[in-house]
Amino acid sequence: MRAVRPWLWLLPAGALVVPLFFLPVAFLLRNSVYRDDPMRFLVPDFTFANYITVLTDAYYLKVFSNSLGLAALVSVLALVLAYPYAQLITRASERMRLLLLWMVCLPLYVSIIMRVFGWIVIIGDAGVLNQLLLKLGLVKTPLHIMFEFEGMVIGMLHRYFPLMVLPLLSSLQKIDPSVLRSSTNLGAGRVRTWLWVVLPLSIPGAVAGIQLVFAGVLSDYVIPMLMGSTRFPIIAPTIFQEASTNASWATAGALGVVLLALVLAINVVANALIARAAPWTLRS
Repeated sequence: MRAVRPWLWLLPAGALVVPLFFLPVAFLLRNSVYRDDPMRFLVPDFTFANYITVLTDAYYLKVFSNSLGLAALVSVLALVLAYPYAQLITRASERMRLLLLWMVCLPLYVSIIMRVFGWIVIIGDAGVLNQLLLKLGLVKTPLHIMFEFEGMVIGMLHRYFPLMVLPLLSSLQKIDPSVLRSSTNLGAGRVRTWLWVVLPLSIPGAVAGIQLVFAGVLSDYVIPMLMGSTRFPIIAPTIFQEASTNASWATAGALGVVLLALVLAINVVANALIARAAPWTLRS
């Protein structure tokens, strides 16, 4: 009984994970090896034809390349913007730190639909930004940002920026101030201290943030649908279109499984590379 007791603590988590994650994934795997039929909808079978299709068809390959490129771009931009912001939080006073954290976390409490409407007001063709640029004479015609690739990137950055800041902030706060003072005493300036001390020690938070943002962008449906363009298809809306509009549940299942495999593979490879290039992060 004593050996079983620790496992009992897993029951509450298991009661959520099993029906809400493992069972849907099991159904997804099952559907991915079934066969689509225009007359009979989803036909029981065991075939890898769906995987062959999604991995060889030019359209689906473009969808995957678009999705991976977008996820990489948003992750890099979020990381570049998050570093100075997280550094500012660590050096701010207690009151200012709470305010800066509140500013990061506040969007998480607002519906994503409301945030999209806010961006329409700001960057739409008749939005605040274009009206300001036109009045200042900087542009002659409105900039087309909304419902374009650029607008989708802005929406993604706004949505996933907190997921980059919070783990990065956690790593930065764990750095012993005495280490930074030692670096200064040994003659290193601010830039060299940041490059050779702060940056390596904050790698765990940066990697965690990149993984969260990358996975979030790959699986995002709302932002591409409300702020993106059909000229730049990505994976989540494509899966929805296959399942709902085309009634191709088997193809949609194969796309979903490939997406899960991509996210898993990227996370595993990232952890392996970081563990090899920066082994001290394993002790963080």
